[in-house]
Amino acid sequence: MSRLACQYAIVRFMPYIETGEFANVGILLWVPKTRYLGFKLLRKKHARITQFFGELERGVYLKTMANFEIELRRVQGMLANYITDFEDGDREYGFHNGLFQELIRPRETIVRFSEQRVALTENPGQTLTELYDYYVGRNFVTKEYQEAILEKGIKQLLEQRDLARQYTKRRIEDKVYGVTFPFVEQNEGRAVRAIKPLFLGQSDSTAIIEHGGRWKLKVEQLRKRHLLNGPVLFPVKGPGIDDSQDIRREAFEETLASLTGDGIEVALYTEQDKIIEFATH
Repeated sequence: MSRLACQYAIVRFMPYIETGEFANVGILLWVPKTRYLGFKLLRKKHARITQFFGELERGVYLKTMANFEIELRRVQGMLANYITDFEDGDREYGFHNGLFQELIRPRETIVRFSEQRVALTENPGQTLTELYDYYVGRNFVTKEYQEAILEKGIKQLLEQRDLARQYTKRRIEDKVYGVTFPFVEQNEGRAVRAIKPLFLGQSDSTAIIEHGGRWKLKVEQLRKRHLLNGPVLFPVKGPGIDDSQDIRREAFEETLASLTGDGIEVALYTEQDKIIEFATH
């Protein structure tokens, strides 16, 4: 299958021109060769937009995006009904390229676009979804990515309290089973205290419960093998406040209750005093 050259731009919502702050809310993709104009907009899970722009009324975003979608569909219809033949393929490409540039031209409006970007695609619809998932859905932000950020923050906190040397990254293991913790305190070669930040804000409630459950099982296995001889602290970061995602908050609270006990302590990632109290014991 031949690959097609396409242009795309990120749709940005900028309600306050004075500050220049914006949020990525969609993708507009254009394939001049086939006259394919596709778009994907953030319409349902908009809570993070209204949270970021706290002073903005919820209805402003919804109405703005609804009107913007109507305009894009109008352009799509125009393209579908516009049939013309050019003998020179370069002229056709140039005409359509100019059309896309006109669509994304900077305007003094709430909805704006990034600069034009290019890509090669065999499937424009699939490419549109992939770009949306990356720039709007931020699918690269995995739990591993989130937990690496949390670990960096804990490390900085320990350094500020002169505790960084006391806690080091270590794999606690025997010949059969092992688990790596980013912060382990040792006494005569034995792991006596451990800290492991957990990200429990996944988009799926089942994933939240399962991730917490896996780490509880790991601690239980280490204790069973007499490899971990002291308490464990899980500083956790859960879902943001989102009225449309109450079930995620329920799963988060359930996971915290399940984790706590049997030598396991839980603290919110923001509860720095509690984390330091545990670390200094």
